[in-house]
Amino acid sequence: MSGIKEKYAGLQSAAKKDAALLACMGDYACLFLCMCSIADEYNRSHHNGRAVDVVALALRCHAAGYIDGEWTVKNQCAVLELATGVRWKKAIAPALPDPVPEEMYTVEKWYNKRTGYTHFRRRGYDTVENSVTVRDGVRECYYTYSWYI
Repeated sequence: MSGIKEKYAGLQSAAKKDAALLACMGDYACLFLCMCSIADEYNRSHHNGRAVDVVALALRCHAAGYIDGEWTVKNQCAVLELATGVRWKKAIAPALPDPVPEEMYTVEKWYNKRTGYTHFRRRGYDTVENSVTVRDGVRECYYTYSWYI
């Protein structure tokens, strides 16, 4: 999992400072990048390490209508299916079981009342460095994802 963490930790913050293709990511890519990291994690454990190409997946998802021009995810399970080749189901939970099952992939949903922003992050790391939404907000719930055949 550590290789996945390094790949996504701070990626959104870094991209916004760069003039490269990912700079268009803006403020709404956090959930898409969480989907990418879940797909990476799944693929590494089930498909001999096949890594997710974030840009290629974004282009395919945009063409299919799974994300919009601002990287907002319209269909999370469809993004995961496109990236992994298996079907996924999503649930929303106020808390996670202890311990979290190995086959459960999770995303935290945060909300900052003062700014009105929502932010999504993985439990172990964040695509945004020093997120104001996480720092000054509250975790509303967890999105949990599981795959099935």
